[in-house]
Amino acid sequence: MSLKGIFTSDFRIPGRKLLAVTLLFSNTLLLFYVFHDYLSDALLGKFGPFYVNFGNVLFFGFAVSCGIIGSLVLERIQRRKFLWFWLTLEVLTMLSVTIFQGLTFSLIFSALMGISFGLGFPTIQALVTEATTFEERGRVSTILFLIWSILFISIFMFSQELGITGIAAICAIAAASGFAALFIDPCERETGPTKTWKSIATSTAFVYYAIPWIAFQIANGLIVFGFLPQEFNSVVQMGVAVEFIAVIFSIIISGFLADLVGRKQPIIIGLVLLGISYSILGIGNTPNAYLAYSLIEGLAYGLIVVSYLQVVLGDLSSRTWSKERFFVLGGLLIFQLIYTIFSLVQAWFSIGPISLRFLTPTLAVLVFLSAIPVFYAPETMPEAKLREKKIKRHTEQVAELVKKYKKKE
Repeated sequence: MSLKGIFTSDFRIPGRKLLAVTLLFSNTLLLFYVFHDYLSDALLGKFGPFYVNFGNVLFFGFAVSCGIIGSLVLERIQRRKFLWFWLTLEVLTMLSVTIFQGLTFSLIFSALMGISFGLGFPTIQALVTEATTFEERGRVSTILFLIWSILFISIFMFSQELGITGIAAICAIAAASGFAALFIDPCERETGPTKTWKSIATSTAFVYYAIPWIAFQIANGLIVFGFLPQEFNSVVQMGVAVEFIAVIFSIIISGFLADLVGRKQPIIIGLVLLGISYSILGIGNTPNAYLAYSLIEGLAYGLIVVSYLQVVLGDLSSRTWSKERFFVLGGLLIFQLIYTIFSLVQAWFSIGPISLRFLTPTLAVLVFLSAIPVFYAPETMPEAKLREKKIKRHTEQVAELVKKYKKKE
């Protein structure tokens, strides 16, 4: 079977629907990372680190609250109307940066970005879940995350040339492309049984998979918020490039593995790699060790994020009408609360770099231990689907052997 056949076999999602969810998903995630990794510092950095962190607090706080509000509103109105409102807000928010700047506006902009992301991302994740089957969800998620990463890297590479106004304009255009999705596909919600917030948060499968996600966000947050020493400044740019390449590679294999062998293995592999990356950084404590850490951490990042954030949560929510609640609780709430805490700590307290000898072993142990619940978690890909895939692979292998044998004769 060709590489294309291996990757697209069992694909049932119509091309029009795939295009629609790609436009909405990739652009939404793009705007989040552009804000978090560039615009936040670019707009508020000149006013001091306190305001950068305060802007992050506004973003994360509004994202969580609006994620909850949005999931409740969607249960009462049509999704298409909700998406029209959300896309309009997103476009106007990005266009405003091309006109206004200054401290007050930048803080308002941070809040608006949080509102936009909180309203939109869980909704789009639910849409992706409804558009995919168990057999293809991993590979479709790979396509969505891959397009996002290529868009983000392209903007990141030319950020100096584009400047704040140029990046905001490009992001506004990217957001506006989401309107096309509403003409390509109806984007309506599926019906099904409703799950309460409590029943979701206390279910065994949800808790077992959420534990490593919490550990991952805590560990990643300590790195992102700059609690590491500054001795690696000379190779930071190279480390970022290495990590981007590793993330793209792991995004590709993550969805494929999730569909081929189940959801648990990619997450466990990702957690083990993440623990190894912290161990290398602690033992080596050199620029070369930092580059090795960037490579392995990038591989872990793609495996964990794709497998958990879209595939596992999608599987858990697939048979309910309350999909947005799963993504708010399992993805948005955990991520945003942890990063809000880090932002508040940096904004109100003066904390210097933490010693690598203390930090990295602690993070490695935390991540390794967080993998244990995954071993006991139920596989979210139905066993019947896995058996069917295994039988199909064996049948194809036998057919290939027979074909080669006949050629020799």
